[in-house]
Amino acid sequence: MNKIYYAILSLMLFALVGCDDFDTVTIGKQVWMAKNLNIETEDSWCYGNKPENCEKYGRLYTWEAAQHVCPSGWHLPSKYEFEKLFEFAGGSEKALRSKTEWEKKGSDTYGFSALPAGYYSSYHEKFDDVGDRAYFWSSTEYHGDFAYSLYIYDYTAGVYSSDKYRARSVRCLQD
Repeated sequence: MNKIYYAILSLMLFALVGCDDFDTVTIGKQVWMAKNLNIETEDSWCYGNKPENCEKYGRLYTWEAAQHVCPSGWHLPSKYEFEKLFEFAGGSEKALRSKTEWEKKGSDTYGFSALPAGYYSSYHEKFDDVGDRAYFWSSTEYHGDFAYSLYIYDYTAGVYSSDKYRARSVRCLQD
């Protein structure tokens, strides 16, 4: 049933939100959305259940919801595509972080403007890490209940596996 819901949702999103309605940034050979996705779906939340946090940080999506939320012409990046982004940025979390909202300000060298949106744990029913960390789902599963994410902290970044029950930010990549 969920797969049917997400298929219908994807078609509706395409009808409501055209591909040209998003600010983009080109980093290397990749074209990224310049902001976190903020399209309300089942299994997505505003940090702290406050709508103003969706405006600021975008929504937080479960891994399953993230698989279907990017509009037509866009896709959820794979682990490999995040690794290419990070490699192009010279392995520097500072180059991908926004110049605001972080304790240790980023240089935002490429306009990716990652904000520390934190995450939501549906298992523990709690929000955490806003102002401190950014997490972005990839389309790549790791093993069963795990999938890969790009994470960005004040002093480090990389791609690692995480529990699928956490809700994280989504940054779509152009097809």
